Amino acid sequence: MPSVGRHRAPQQSSTAVKVLRTTGAVTALVGSGLAVAASPAGAATADDFTKLRQCESGGNYHINTGNGFYGAYQFDAGTWHGLGYSGLPSDAPPALQDDAAHKLYNSRGWSPWPSCSVKMGLTNNGPAPQVPTTVPTTVPNVAAVQQAIAPAQPAMTLDRAKAQLESSNFTGTTLSTALAGEVRADAYVWQNTMREKKFILQVDGRFGGESEGLASLYSYLTRVDDGQAGVVGKNLWDITVTSPSAL
Repeated sequence: MPSVGRHRAPQQSSTAVKVLRTTGAVTALVGSGLAVAASPAGAATADDFTKLRQCESGGNYHINTGNGFYGAYQFDAGTWHGLGYSGLPSDAPPALQDDAAHKLYNSRGWSPWPSCSVKMGLTNNGPAPQVPTTVPTTVPNVAAVQQAIAPAQPAMTLDRAKAQLESSNFTGTTLSTALAGEVRADAYVWQNTMREKKFILQVDGRFGGESEGLASLYSYLTRVDDGQAGVVGKNLWDITVTSPSAL
């Protein structure tokens, strides 16, 4: 570190301003000794981290090429978790990734990014810029977020179901309780057809236990089945929807 003498102003009266420069701060001693501290010299800037992101990932916070490095700063999972964050960096909000990069830089300098720091001429070695707001350390569930912001699907109706099917022919998908989690046009049409036959069941497009039970009953009554009790394949579909039986 340079000696203090090289940066000291010539000796003046007691009311003069004396400036002492250190590597960390500039302190002004005015008159009676009031001190004013300036910002740290050589602090890393937001522009430094912008350059780093552009070099590492083209500035893409959500990049995940499968090479084991993720997000704008190309963290590996071990480093990311070691900093106290969950999930994958590429799934985290930009502010969270910036916070992690600042935290890593304050701990290890530019050494985690040896190639890009040299390439982009990143030589500042002071503390990283302060993040202005509190940043959560938990990565949100991406699927839950996408589901929350996705537009609501219109409720299934008979007209909509028929429009999706385009014809009364069997779709090729056997209806069973394995599909109970889906609202399906073919299940809705089949349920509605059975309701018109005066059977009691909920028409909602979900082929659940109630539909399974009715399919078993109708197979027993008509002696038509699709090789398994409680499913609606081509045979049962044809006698209920395509060419309805009298029953």
